[in-house]
Amino acid sequence: MLNLLLREHNWRHSSKHKGVSHKTMAERQRFCHWLFDFLRQPPLQFKLDPRSFSGRHAEVVTAHWQSEAKAGRMSPATIQTYFSFLKTFTVWIGKPRLLRPIGCYFDDARLYQRSLATGVDKSWRAQGVEADAVIRMVEAHDVHAAASLKLMQAFHLRFKESVMLRPHEDVVTAAQAGKDGELAAFYLDTHRGTKGGRERMVAINTAQRLAAIDYARRVTVGVHESVSDPRLTLQQAMRHLRYVMERHGITRAGLGVTPHGLRHQGAADGYEAITGQRPPVAGGAPVDPDLDHQARQQIAEHLGHGRKQITNAYFGKTPRSATQPNRRDCGPNAL
Repeated sequence: MLNLLLREHNWRHSSKHKGVSHKTMAERQRFCHWLFDFLRQPPLQFKLDPRSFSGRHAEVVTAHWQSEAKAGRMSPATIQTYFSFLKTFTVWIGKPRLLRPIGCYFDDARLYQRSLATGVDKSWRAQGVEADAVIRMVEAHDVHAAASLKLMQAFHLRFKESVMLRPHEDVVTAAQAGKDGELAAFYLDTHRGTKGGRERMVAINTAQRLAAIDYARRVTVGVHESVSDPRLTLQQAMRHLRYVMERHGITRAGLGVTPHGLRHQGAADGYEAITGQRPPVAGGAPVDPDLDHQARQQIAEHLGHGRKQITNAYFGKTPRSATQPNRRDCGPNAL
């Protein structure tokens, strides 16, 4: 029965009308098999059909997670991920209201609350790394890798987005981008390799961005190709770029930075441009809360994130008190 449920539902997104990645499907499948193996094996030995999963089983499973977390064998991030998978599974069996809020299953919020807020400035600048000099060093070895880095630096792209970008096809006019043209005449249509397939238009409105596009076009083999070596598959291109980064020390263990640090640096520059202050993680002075909110919202959208809160991972957290779940929400009729 479990395999039938997986075959019917596992390809679906938990809340949106779309599919999920093969990685998510594989992780969900592993979790579901672990879940019922755990419940059926000694000492529990529940004999249950997956469709009969109930609140009592949820209590047992989450109690095990709490024990593992207290022993240091399970992180808050893992618990959050597993609880999300469990919640998705309850939807598959027609019991979407079965689970209570996650806080109702733990006696210490620190066991399951993960903080995305960074306490470390991950920009290349903060580590004393001069990005242009490092990119020139990479360029002497591999122009395709250099093109990816230049695009990450100028447009603050993710690693995969830079590898998949097609610099001839993905530059559109302001009219094609649905813009009025006041900010820029051309935009980068970023939609390949984005998280959740979320499309975003980034104005090509600085000399750095124009130069990055020009360079990427010069090293791209054909007008319909991405900046990576066309002889490589996507996975091979990703692995090759990581190899080039390691060769030139663009790692935590090497120079103390990763390619993603260029995204952090661009986000920090954007925050300072809007607020006049460096972000909190870089030692910036406090700014007006409304202005901070505005900056975070704009930059979250620019980076292709759906939630403003994700900027905590780039700037540090806006001061806010954490709260425990209201125990009234933990009763049998919760949700």
